Amino acid sequence: MRGTYYPLLAFGIVLALLTSCTPAQPQIVRETVIVERQATTVVKETVAVAKTRTKVAFWHIYGSGPKRDLIDRFVADFNATNPDYVVEPFYTDFWVAEQKALAAIAAGDPPDVFMVGQIGKQAEAKQIVPLDEYIERDKFDISAFWDYCQDDIVYKGHVWGIPWGPDTRLFYYNKAHFAEVGLDPERPPKTWDELFEYALRLDKKDASGNFVRVGFSPTWGNCWPFTFLHTNGAVLIDESGRPQFTTPEVLETLRWYKKWVDHYGKENLETFAAGFGTGAQDPFISGQVSMIVQTNSYVGTLQQYAPEMKWGIALVPYNRTPSSWGGGGVHLRIPVGAKNPDGAWEFIKYFTSREATLEYAKVTGVLPPYKDVGTAPELVEAVPGWEVILEALKVTRVLPFVLEAPSWIGPLATAFEEVWSGIKTPEQAAADAQAAVEKEIENFRATQ
Repeated sequence: MRGTYYPLLAFGIVLALLTSCTPAQPQIVRETVIVERQATTVVKETVAVAKTRTKVAFWHIYGSGPKRDLIDRFVADFNATNPDYVVEPFYTDFWVAEQKALAAIAAGDPPDVFMVGQIGKQAEAKQIVPLDEYIERDKFDISAFWDYCQDDIVYKGHVWGIPWGPDTRLFYYNKAHFAEVGLDPERPPKTWDELFEYALRLDKKDASGNFVRVGFSPTWGNCWPFTFLHTNGAVLIDESGRPQFTTPEVLETLRWYKKWVDHYGKENLETFAAGFGTGAQDPFISGQVSMIVQTNSYVGTLQQYAPEMKWGIALVPYNRTPSSWGGGGVHLRIPVGAKNPDGAWEFIKYFTSREATLEYAKVTGVLPPYKDVGTAPELVEAVPGWEVILEALKVTRVLPFVLEAPSWIGPLATAFEEVWSGIKTPEQAAADAQAAVEKEIENFRATQ
């Protein structure tokens, strides 16, 4: 409108001056009519030519590296090929991403797409919208996802998100270190006992008795206690939703953690870990640690920062049963109050497509959410260790959502920290964690 407003205003002023100073002239009136028609024509043509693309705000958690590079490219490709929407990506750190998203939802100014947090908790709080209508309309088949991915996105019979990059935990080891100490580079440890035995052989100290290499620590990497709790057959939440933290399997795992800290010494491990970094300074890549538990996407990190390194991949060593801990990955979801939910859904479909997730997996080692893509021969051939990743998926377990105690993992994780730090015995720590979650459940039911 700015291109036509000022000429008409100027003409109106001149016309008013002429009218006040001289008698009305028919010729001037006719000219006024002609100019107004011309101005009207210009306005109509301007409106017809301009085509507004709806903005879609996308909050993600990838700040740098190959994952960020690919996400930026996917966004650019979508914007270049979609005539109706333009996606505006925004990075938020993983550890504060959910907090920021929920604050934005509460303030009535959320993004259109975000990807973190407990789906069940957000659905109960009416912070995200169900995707059932979109899924039914577009015949979007969620049964094509891995089973545990489906478990993560369905809550009370509705679908609340679409998975992106599900994961599982695996065991990585340095083959050169194995050969150095006389271990078979093609035979990683399979059990907890073997893991401890291997670690003792791989430890290395300098002349002053300080560690220059540590074989393994269950507190390093992307492991958390849940991985080893699962490999010990622990059932953490029973079918009724009650915690089971004082069982023999949990107590045995706590004692096993204490065995490691007793061997190395808490202060020695903390001093040693102070030199850890990321990228090329990652403790496993830099050779400071010989064995580590990480997610499947760690394969991409090794390919980027350690292309010459001789490493192996295996299932996580177990005590009672082969197992792993994983999640459906981050889930793209649409918050309540999103300004452009339709555009958000179109971008979600594009971003989580088979083509996009296959390419992402080849570069990063991140698992595609689709079963047929994850088992594609071209992916098995392209990513080192992919066969082992598929084996781990068969025994991967997820942590259940408990409506009455959505933060139940906190007290359990704290129990392991307390035992590791020597603050409590395994029995005390487990009992206190059990009591804390039971109290949370009691408080919830009292308010309903």
